[in-house]
Amino acid sequence: MSSVLFLQGPLGPYFARLARRFSRQGITTHRINFNGGDRYYGWADRQVDYRDRTGDWPTFLHDYLCERDIRAVFVYGDCRFYHRVAREVCEQLGVAFWAFEEGYLRPDFVTLERGGVNAHSGTDWSQGAIDSYRAAGRQPAPQVGPTFWQRAWFASLYYAMARLAKSRFPHYRHHRSRRWKEEGLCWLTSFYRKGLYRVTEWKLLPRLIKDHHRQFFLFPLQTCDDFQIRVHADLLSIEHSIDLVISSFAANAAPAEKLVIKHHPMDRGFCHYGELIDILAAQRGAAGRVTYCHDLHLPTLLAHAKGVVTINSTVGISALLHRVPTKVLGRALYDIPGLTHQGDLAGFWRHPDAVDGELFRRFRPYLHEHTQLDGCFYKCIEQTVEAAWQKVASTLEVPVEGGSHTAGTLSSSA
Repeated sequence: MSSVLFLQGPLGPYFARLARRFSRQGITTHRINFNGGDRYYGWADRQVDYRDRTGDWPTFLHDYLCERDIRAVFVYGDCRFYHRVAREVCEQLGVAFWAFEEGYLRPDFVTLERGGVNAHSGTDWSQGAIDSYRAAGRQPAPQVGPTFWQRAWFASLYYAMARLAKSRFPHYRHHRSRRWKEEGLCWLTSFYRKGLYRVTEWKLLPRLIKDHHRQFFLFPLQTCDDFQIRVHADLLSIEHSIDLVISSFAANAAPAEKLVIKHHPMDRGFCHYGELIDILAAQRGAAGRVTYCHDLHLPTLLAHAKGVVTINSTVGISALLHRVPTKVLGRALYDIPGLTHQGDLAGFWRHPDAVDGELFRRFRPYLHEHTQLDGCFYKCIEQTVEAAWQKVASTLEVPVEGGSHTAGTLSSSA
């Protein structure tokens, strides 16, 4: 009988429901909890709390996988300390490592890849693989709709339970440095600012469209503690990236062009870069040419932008969809000749490489069908559970409803 292990999942009950789905098929599910929030949302046939120091985690996990004959490990995000170690241990032992993440295509999708996500993706992204792929023609995903309140509720419960059980997990190492009180305050601030910006920025988008159509570049920011900065880019911080982009824009873009810096919506209550942007724009000689915004409608911005600069945001894929020239500063799976600008940032402002529409027409279904599941972690949860099960079941010795027994086994070569 196959056994699988769940580590930390997205905030909420998604991993618990996925574990129940596996268990109903006769697969023994295991769960390792690292804090009280994990315990509150966790479910598996067999659960254990990891309470030891981080230095003992590699050996503990190695022994756990071997002693219980674990054939696959499931995580949300592959750059957290515990998951980064798990990825390495799984590779050593030949255990399948499956990583979930927010959708590369948004909204209405989540990502599930074997081996890792983003720059750690195990998918072949060569142009040859894309060109030779014959799409199955999957139908568009049903619309999920807004998820802010579900996310906020799940996060509130998670951090409250983590706080209540803090003494039981004295050595837990969170992937963010904020304490639970700070996290809660930031979410309240985010709610306040969401309403504030709806009032203060409502004239900004029509003005950009009217006065600067195809005369502005968009720079969408990552979240302040995003692993795209910490792992997948050679940048020191969001502040460093802002300085780099404003400096290059001021030195190389045409005088009539503008730079629009868009704050990440999930970071709305956690930080604010308005003062920094004003100072840097003035120092670099671009005062009056840099606009800082928050909740402007992204598809409309892209429809009127001259180009997009991104570290490694899913906005980059959206920009390619709109055929907007795109420059990637970090390491992104879609940073492919023919799709993104391959020269330096200075040259991008002057002569951005055009998007090869035919290549993107082949790339999008390749990305969709290899890595994306219809659904969401916070709404339509059962639909998303079923989509993950159908993807993973092909590597299990169990029948898939409506089909025959699969021939594969859950191993690194499946």
